[in-house]
Amino acid sequence: AVVSTQSGHYGRGGTILGITTLVGALVAQVPQIIAIIKSKNVDGLSFNGFSIEIFSLTIQVLYFVVQEYDLLAYSDISILLVQDYVIVILMLLYGKEALGAREYGNIIGYLVAVASVVVGTVTKDMIVMVMQGVVLLNLASKMTFISSILSTKDTSAMEPAAWIIFVYSNIVRVFVGYLLLGDMTIVGQHAVNGAFNLAITLLIFKYRGGNKEEEEKKEE
Repeated sequence: AVVSTQSGHYGRGGTILGITTLVGALVAQVPQIIAIIKSKNVDGLSFNGFSIEIFSLTIQVLYFVVQEYDLLAYSDISILLVQDYVIVILMLLYGKEALGAREYGNIIGYLVAVASVVVGTVTKDMIVMVMQGVVLLNLASKMTFISSILSTKDTSAMEPAAWIIFVYSNIVRVFVGYLLLGDMTIVGQHAVNGAFNLAITLLIFKYRGGNKEEEEKKEE
């Protein structure tokens, strides 16, 4: 039986789904990280996209914490956040272009926001309020990824397995958020996120060959 949704606890079914998303999160970005380290190639990856995603994931983790939901409810998000940190660091190491004002602004803004949480300047009510805007953050993040893919037409540095796992995780979170937690904020956020992650996944497969196809056509 499912424990009261108001308590924020999972029942047996929710626990099983939570574990599957946790397992998925553990391996989601690992292929991406390994691919970057081996190739030292980050072409097609969007620094701003990952920066916005880190903002979004951080807010989500804080939201689950202040709402006192089970750790299983957000453990996968926490793991994805750590993996995004690693990818951003690798992008700083292997990126061919120097960071611009926007990129530095994202870094500084994030550090200031985290510092505000640590010192207690940000309250629970503020975190809950900001969570309502995470959908917009997600939209900005995904549109940045899509824009980057369409402009370069090269997704050779992107691992499709990770994005497939993201789509699955979003579907599970819509189910858990609606039926087990009764939290429509979570439902709306992951429904939108899932749709965009699916679109990005399809684009990754479409442009998997990178610029090789265009070069072959020119040679012909």
